[in-house]
Amino acid sequence: MKYGWIAFVALMATLLSTLSAGPVAAQYRGDAKDEPPPEVTEVVPAASERDKLKAQEPIVTEEVPGVSELDKLKAMEEDSETPTVVGARPPSAGSPAKVGEAGMGTEASERERARANVGQVGQSVRNKGDEAIPLKFNFHGYYRTRYNWIGNAPMPKGSIPSESAFPSKNVSFGEMRLRLDPEVTYGPNPDLPIARLRFTIDGLDNVVYGDNARVFSVPLFAVDQSKTDRNGFDLTESLKLERAWIEFLVPIGQIRVGRMESHWGMGALTHAGNGLAEWGEFYRGETFDRILFATRPITLARGISKGDTRSTPLIYAFVYDRLTQDPIVSSVIASAGDGSQGPGTNPNFKPFYTSFPERSSFPLAYLSNLDRRVSEIVNVLAWFDEDFGRAATDEFFIGGYAVYRFQRSTDSRITIPDVSWRLKTTLKNNRRLAITTEGEYFAILGHSGALGFTGPQDGVNPSCPPEPCKEGKGRIHNVIARIGIMDEGSWAAQLEGGFASGDDNILSGAFPGTPAEAPPTLKTRGFNENVKVGLLMYQVALKALTFQALTPVGAAELGANGSVWNSTYFMPSFRFTVINGLELHAQFLVGWANKLDPVVYGSGNFNSNCSFSSECFYGWEADLALRAKMGAKDIIWLDLETGMMQPGKAFTNAGFNDAWLWTVQLRAAMIF
Repeated sequence: MKYGWIAFVALMATLLSTLSAGPVAAQYRGDAKDEPPPEVTEVVPAASERDKLKAQEPIVTEEVPGVSELDKLKAMEEDSETPTVVGARPPSAGSPAKVGEAGMGTEASERERARANVGQVGQSVRNKGDEAIPLKFNFHGYYRTRYNWIGNAPMPKGSIPSESAFPSKNVSFGEMRLRLDPEVTYGPNPDLPIARLRFTIDGLDNVVYGDNARVFSVPLFAVDQSKTDRNGFDLTESLKLERAWIEFLVPIGQIRVGRMESHWGMGALTHAGNGLAEWGEFYRGETFDRILFATRPITLARGISKGDTRSTPLIYAFVYDRLTQDPIVSSVIASAGDGSQGPGTNPNFKPFYTSFPERSSFPLAYLSNLDRRVSEIVNVLAWFDEDFGRAATDEFFIGGYAVYRFQRSTDSRITIPDVSWRLKTTLKNNRRLAITTEGEYFAILGHSGALGFTGPQDGVNPSCPPEPCKEGKGRIHNVIARIGIMDEGSWAAQLEGGFASGDDNILSGAFPGTPAEAPPTLKTRGFNENVKVGLLMYQVALKALTFQALTPVGAAELGANGSVWNSTYFMPSFRFTVINGLELHAQFLVGWANKLDPVVYGSGNFNSNCSFSSECFYGWEADLALRAKMGAKDIIWLDLETGMMQPGKAFTNAGFNDAWLWTVQLRAAMIF
């Protein structure tokens, strides 16, 4: 034991002698600069305490225009007085002991890591001396608000027992939307940039005026507003990023990738819902997760063979859309009137997201159900000649849009051919007059096991959904066309007509008392809801009729959505410029059902070939609007729209009363 104490004392004496003579002691005394380092050590002399404090002070560098962050880091490293320790680095599991490397704890090594990280990113984009990337930020959009009065609007069937099957009430409400369309472009030409990042952001999206969700428990004292939309749903967020995608040029065309808008032709099949509608409002738009490649084949061929890269009218595009990745069986959470059941009590509803028990939370598990995803491939071939005709605004467009949509789990194979055209040509003998025409035809063909009205497959599922259901067929044909004459900036007259095929057995036997079809065949599907035809016949009356009939059997998606459905219609219209910035618009609409199905039009009302018979007459409607634009570049729009409709036998035989429907609507908007 005594030898242990002797060894301990000897060790301490050795350490004290080292401290009194070596550089470590000098570091603490502050006189290391006066002591030469011993020849036996491998440690670079450390700085004095004053020098250490000085080294810890922030290095202030003069701001030099054009100096990058990478160059600043290099300058800081060169000016640093921090010593580099070249002794043995402590070993670790991932890094064995090495000699001659910078220690991780020094400022120089930390700067080296930062410089390397910045350099790996910055140097891949810009080199030293390069100018900044010429990005431009453009900000567009609109804010619109509308107040609606609708007289004798149809209410739920039987909601007032003393009145007809469809009682009527007067309705008045205000609504609004803020739409923002910012974009970031790169390149000298903002109209055709080398690259562009685009967004669509909606705020207070079709939200109705007022506190309609009892944000305040006593409505009389409400001083804050809810976010309830026109369909009675309370939005979870007041500002929503609807779309985001990039576009960039490649040597042989353009590529677009992301969640983007979709629009073709007149919009009868797919409509982006951008801008302001002429009659009513666009409440939604088509949005797809899409990869798109577009090119000009003639320009490409000329460029390869002759070096001539001038633009030519022929355009080809290939599109891939992912509609769903792994859809859930049902998105509806049942609610109880007393609050004992509903979203607020369901554990799958979170503050910022919703989960479903059928969807596995195991990493990547739910993304592996590849047979359930829905995809589509689109091929587009179009001729768009903007140099056509005599006037600057003359144009000629004609093209085809072919869709192939598929889902393996339901054996769905849908083909949608679509042809669209648009022509404006100025007359030779009168340069103020021009002839205009446009139109679109599409068909929906194929088969699917995804439609619940076809019923469950025998021996597969007891009900449908879950899919697959029995295979159903699609045989749908729709067309819309317009022709007119106009005096540029003065007046315009136009005749519009359309046809949407009907179905006299829309549920194909799934509804009691309806004849069974083998196979079930769907023959009706309306125009896209953003094709506005009148203010009342389709947007109010027919929408209410089909909603009442098809919602209870889970087939609301098969009915009218506010546009033309199961119809033949004609609508002449006229526009006249009163003074610069003030226009008068008028239109007159008549329509007939294509077929009558008792499920929709009432028991006993059946007709498989309506033609223009009186029992299939929807009625007539007359609309009148006064539109004003004011301010620089017409930044403010003011619209007064009015309409009245006399229901025909197709509605009154279904339970509507014969009172006229009427509407007065005011809209104010700022376009920027």
